[in-house]
Amino acid sequence: MRLMVFILLMSISVGDINKIARINNLKKLAESAYKNGNYDDAISSFRTLTDSLGVNEDPVLLNLANAYYQKQDTINAVQYYSRVLNSDNPELRSLAYQQMGVINQQKNKLSEALSDFKSALKSNAQNEDAQYNYELLKKMLNDQQEQQKKDNNDIEPSEYAKKLKAQADKLVKQNQFAQALSIMQKGLEIDKTVAAYNSFITKVNDVVESKE
Repeated sequence: MRLMVFILLMSISVGDINKIARINNLKKLAESAYKNGNYDDAISSFRTLTDSLGVNEDPVLLNLANAYYQKQDTINAVQYYSRVLNSDNPELRSLAYQQMGVINQQKNKLSEALSDFKSALKSNAQNEDAQYNYELLKKMLNDQQEQQKKDNNDIEPSEYAKKLKAQADKLVKQNQFAQALSIMQKGLEIDKTVAAYNSFITKVNDVVESKE
């Protein structure tokens, strides 16, 4: 009986050793493929690690996300970056937020991108790339807002636009921000002079997004 138990333990130990060896080998293959620009091979090896061997280590997930990003597959990249956003490792967490910011900026989701870069810096204040991206994007958004204010000052709202703004003001006082935003956005499609109230529309939109 003791012999049987010993043999069973030995077989489990050998199996574990073989699995560890395979995992380490796949990590080396994936990292080598990535460094050489063979992103398809890198993705294949990383996916074997995560899907078949149950490896959910943050460095593996981050590298898999990076490989997808290099392939311009942002859907899968975001999926794996998102899994690293709660990492216990602040440096890896910072890199994941940084890349989410880059992707959101490429999609012209600028406020989301700015928030991502800020989160990257909160996780790791030494992340120079995130710092650069944050400062650059913040300046760009500020410049856009200043230019928008100048442009809006040159627009004379029509009577229709003025009535629309009055309706939106009433809705805002009733805390019906989504409705106020909706009528102003629809008004823009009908009358370009509604853009004179773009500053108001932006503020209402910020409130609506904060409530979602």
